[in-house]
Amino acid sequence: MDKIRTLLVRIASLFRRGKLDAELDEEVGAHIDLAVEAKVRGGMSAQQARREALREFGGVTQMKESYRMRRGLPFFEIAARDLHYAFRQLWKSPGFTLTTVLTLAIGIGVNTAIFSMMDAVVLRPLAIPDLNRVVTVAEDQGQGDYKQVALANYESWKQQSRSFESLAVRSEAVLGMTAASGGEATHVDAALTSANFFDVMQTQPLLGRVYAESECQSGKDGVLVLSYSFWQKHFGADPAVLGRTINLDQRAYTIVGVMPKVMQYPSAADMFLPLAPTAQQQANRVAHDYLVVGRLHPGVAINQAQEELRVIASRLAKAYPASNLGWSVRVEPLLDVINGDMTPMYYRLILSATGFVLLVVCANVANLQFVRGIRRRPEIAIRVALGAGRRRLLRHLLTENMVLGLLGAVAGIGVAAVCTHLCKIAMPESVLKYLAGWSNISLNGRALAFSLLLAILAGLASGVLPALRALRVDIVEQLKAGSRSASGSRPTQRLRDAFAVAQIAMSVLLVIGAALMSKGMWSLLHVADRYQPKQMLTFLADLPAARYDTDVKMTAWYSASLAKLRALPGVTHVEITTMLPDGNDQWLEDFRIENRPLMPGKFQSAVPISVSAGYFDTLHIAQYAGRMFNSEDAPGAQPAAVVSRTFAERYFPGQSALGHRIQMGTAGKNDTPWVRIVGIVEDVNYLWIDRTVEPDVYLNAAQMPPRSATFMVATAGDPLALGPAVRREMAALDPSVPLDEMQTYQQYLTVALTGLIYVASTLSVNAFIGLLLAAMGIFGVMGNLVAERTREIGVRIALGARPQDMLAMILRRAALLTGIGVTLGIALAAGMARLSADLIFGVQPYDPVVFISITVAIVAITLLVSWGPARRAATVDPMRALRAE
Repeated sequence: MDKIRTLLVRIASLFRRGKLDAELDEEVGAHIDLAVEAKVRGGMSAQQARREALREFGGVTQMKESYRMRRGLPFFEIAARDLHYAFRQLWKSPGFTLTTVLTLAIGIGVNTAIFSMMDAVVLRPLAIPDLNRVVTVAEDQGQGDYKQVALANYESWKQQSRSFESLAVRSEAVLGMTAASGGEATHVDAALTSANFFDVMQTQPLLGRVYAESECQSGKDGVLVLSYSFWQKHFGADPAVLGRTINLDQRAYTIVGVMPKVMQYPSAADMFLPLAPTAQQQANRVAHDYLVVGRLHPGVAINQAQEELRVIASRLAKAYPASNLGWSVRVEPLLDVINGDMTPMYYRLILSATGFVLLVVCANVANLQFVRGIRRRPEIAIRVALGAGRRRLLRHLLTENMVLGLLGAVAGIGVAAVCTHLCKIAMPESVLKYLAGWSNISLNGRALAFSLLLAILAGLASGVLPALRALRVDIVEQLKAGSRSASGSRPTQRLRDAFAVAQIAMSVLLVIGAALMSKGMWSLLHVADRYQPKQMLTFLADLPAARYDTDVKMTAWYSASLAKLRALPGVTHVEITTMLPDGNDQWLEDFRIENRPLMPGKFQSAVPISVSAGYFDTLHIAQYAGRMFNSEDAPGAQPAAVVSRTFAERYFPGQSALGHRIQMGTAGKNDTPWVRIVGIVEDVNYLWIDRTVEPDVYLNAAQMPPRSATFMVATAGDPLALGPAVRREMAALDPSVPLDEMQTYQQYLTVALTGLIYVASTLSVNAFIGLLLAAMGIFGVMGNLVAERTREIGVRIALGARPQDMLAMILRRAALLTGIGVTLGIALAAGMARLSADLIFGVQPYDPVVFISITVAIVAITLLVSWGPARRAATVDPMRALRAE
């Protein structure tokens, strides 16, 4: 209790300092006056009595300082004085202060911006309570390719597992939406979920309610819950939206709720509908069409839940060997599934690059501090001579650096705000809906705390060595020299050279990394040039199941739509496909080969693609054997298929694949017909992020029409100019069929590569900043070198040295520093390229063109910025230089 009372008294004294000092002066004065009076009565003169009383009392100033230390909080009082002194010193050097603060603002700002994006997208994309307990469950064939779940297996897990607080199931669907009053249809992404899905997410609706278990039954499932973004965009955030009706695939649904903004899983979902499976679907263990998400009981680890489910899967494999043998279970944190493999790696790469930018900034600021420390040596020498301790001086200098760091952080917040705003508005809307957490990007408390941490680290990193070097001053020699000499010692010059070399090395690393990523991005953007993507319009059409419930109806609609579009002026080709080359929509599907039974637990898969007959000619896909689709492959005839060369070589080694029959889908999954292989074509890659060639199976859309397809309209003119005519013709055919994502094929590729474009652009900006700061750093080092050696240069010229000799001397020094920095940078870049080879697409990690061109460019830039100081050295007037000394 006494300690608390003492602390409170000390805190209160901070606010009564003036009054307490006056009382102390009065008390000390009274004490001395009493002593003087006593000595005067003893026979001393007044002057002698005061002198003797002061001698006996001791140092008045020291006593007052000791009392102040005991009554208050010394740490805070000293810090306040140091801060006052630091601000006063920085105010006296506005040029230095402004340059340093702006430099630090760039480094701290870009790092804070990247951290705020990584925090929102990677670290905390979902505002779900106890997110670490939410997991996904997938079925695994033991080959690393995790698949969706069979509904009957989910039901078994739900009944037998004890690790989960709740286990929910969902599926995804693309539906055609029209208002109750009719009108043109649009696509919506729907999440069909079990009623307990919202219990797993532990999220309550913003308006209304979620659907109940009783509504997850066929015939009672005509309700839906809107996502927050869809409610805002399509209903203007109208709170009276509850009870309204919208039509999805020709069926009416009533809006019963709206989810809050924090509910961003699944991120693409525009609305949530009850999952109402039939009894046949609930008993199906073959069709792996569902996604499972669960919430673990408190204290249950993920590996415990996985082991329990694997035991259950083993029991199911024994009970149902025809469908379950060879299948296991994989449990993963939901956060890992959302992020995937590439997103965290890319963000770590970007954050590392911006970290290097901050190191370049710190090196630049350190060089400025070295120069300032040299100029402040007379001041430091005088303060040491007057009794100031080196520890206290070091504290003063570090306080100045911390103030600079904090000022840089304040300015950096503005830089970060601009960077995050530009990144957010530049993200295409078609990509935005698939990024959970992107709308949550903001400079929140975590970002501000990160900025403060960077400010402290930057202040220390850029100030410790300059402060220590500034204090290593010979007092006698410095006082003799006064302010005439302001040259640095050899150790100081070596440190400044080391910082300059570090800046160059890190800039080389940044620029080479950005160049490799940018070159890879550029090559990927043009990998599909053989298909002439700039001359092709693409759009997605989805046939409502209620209206087009048979293959005959779907085939008739596709045939009529192709005929209408081919008749448009300027159109050269019109085809349909379910997958575009070099996109991001590839998926594998199991299949069987006739008269070749698989052992239980063994699987084979290929990429299924439904295309129209002219697809291969339109994209110039070469034929290797057999034939393409033709008029013989009419509806009702034996279904035909064309396979890729990899498919033929992998599944029919040493023999011809022609004439064999295959069936897509696992046995018993559906009524997919057997198709006969009639042709073999060259391999085509359908996934840009993975250049591994997968086996492809092309199905004839005229015989096996897809529910959803992408139209490809080739033209010799502007593809986008065809848009209105295309919509008009398609609406005349059937306005209930929604058309979405109308864009050129090139725009589709650009959207598919948006993530890589963002990474390459960010790295390029970082590289530019790093190179600019490095150029400024080498310019500063050379400029200060000339300024410090002006007297020496003047003497050399006076003794007969030629101006060109001085020019060469300075350029040799710049070339030496540049050579060392570039060599170190190339070594670092080679190591970086090796470590990040999996993140660089379309280019070799050790691309000699990139390494050589970047090296030549950086050497040229550093020598160019050194030319000015070198010219100044060559034009030094020897008489003026010597007179200044």
